Amino acid sequence: MAKAIGYGHLTNRIPNNFFTRWLIKKANINMKKANSAYRLKIRYRKPKRNCKYGWGGSLKREEAKRIALYTELR
Repeated sequence: MAKAIGYGHLTNRIPNNFFTRWLIKKANINMKKANSAYRLKIRYRKPKRNCKYGWGGSLKREEAKRIALYTELR
């Protein structure tokens, strides 16, 4: 059986807009109030036209079409 490649993200095809960023921010606030050991981290993905990935695969918020969500310890 072939070994599956595992990535560290929860999901990676979330549209980059104000509403989804606001929801993730509110989820992090509620997770902190609930004394959760984790938080959601946003990585910007899929560059817009004429934009390129930076060093380490990073993008600016204004230059990305999609968001990838990761969990990390507080």
